[in-house]
Parts: sequence; structure tokens; C-alpha cells
Amino acid sequence: MAEELKHLIEQIQKEGVEKATTEAESIISKSKEKAAKIVADAEAKAAETLKKAEVEAAAFAERSVKTLEQAARDLLITVGQGCEKVITATLGKEVDGALSGDMLGKLISDIVLQGEGGAAVSVSEADKAGLTALCADIARQSGKTVELDSDSEILSGFKVTFEGKNASLDYTGEAIAEALAAFLRPELAKTVSGIAREQISN
Repeated sequence: MAEELKHLIEQIQKEGVEKATTEAESIISKSKEKAAKIVADAEAKAAETLKKAEVEAAAFAERSVKTLEQAARDLLITVGQGCEKVITATLGKEVDGALSGDMLGKLISDIVLQGEGGAAVSVSEADKAGLTALCADIARQSGKTVELDSDSEILSGFKVTFEGKNASLDYTGEAIAEALAAFLRPELAKTVSGIAREQISN
């Protein structure tokens, strides 16, 4: 009886140990699977975060480049406009200086004599007194009617309208300076852009 009891106890112990071992192995296996899943999830999340960061960094870099390009364009436009203002102001002064005295008289004489029929000439109030005798002389020599008027809107130069024609020719300092500035604008833009490209490449 004692022998059987001993055998039964050993059997129970053996089964208990085996059961405990099996449960332990199951727990370890599940723990490993869970740990592997946690690691896999963490790696996937890290990869997703990295990819998102790379996409955002690329987008930021692209935006930065576009912002810099726009800033460069704005700067070039500002510089070009500044240069244009300086050149236009200089042209205006030079043209105003040229459209005075003998040069103004010669231009009026040439334009009126080349036209057909009489002419009405408008000048600044300051220039009218000095051109009255000239216009009378042109009329006497050519046999054409030459009317001389002052116009408060004209600062330098003159306008001329021929008899029978509605259009007038504008030789005022403002008109001539604007025509010269319009001619210079493309060349000025090309020069400013060329200098900018040269500075950037250096």
C-alpha cells in the first residue's frame, strides 16, 4: 500500500511538473509573440513616422525654394523699378534741358515747315514770350498761319496741331521722356537680370 501511495504521489508530482512546464512554455511562447508584435508595431510606426517626416521635409524644402525664388523675383522687380525711376527722372531732366532755347525753336520751325497748311503750337507759359517772334518769322517766311498759345499743363517742349487735322503731335518733355523710357525698359530689365544671374552664379 505504501508502495502504491508512493507511486501515486510520484505520478501526481510528475504530472504537476509536466503541466507546469507546459503552462510555462505556453506563457513564454505567448510572451515572445506579444513582444514580437510590440516590436513589429513599433518598427512599423517608426517607419511610418520617418516616411512622414521625410515627406514633410521634402515639402518644406520645396516651399523654401519657391519662397526664395519668389523673394528673388520680387527683389529683381523692386530693383528694376528703382532703376527705372532713376533713369526716367534723369531722362526727364535731360529732355527738359534739351527742349529749351535754340533747340526748342529749331524743332518747332522744322515741324511746322514740314507740315501741310497752318499750325497751332502750344508751349509752356514760360516759353511763349521767347517764341512769339520766332513763330511770326516762320509764318512770314512760309506763308502759313502759325498760332502760338500757352498751355499750363506743358512744362517743357510743345504740341502742334495742323489745320484740318484733329490729331496733335506731342513733343512735350514728358512725352519724349516716356517714349525713351519705354524704349529702355526691355534693355534695363535684361541688364538687371543679367547682373543678378552673374552675382548668383558667383
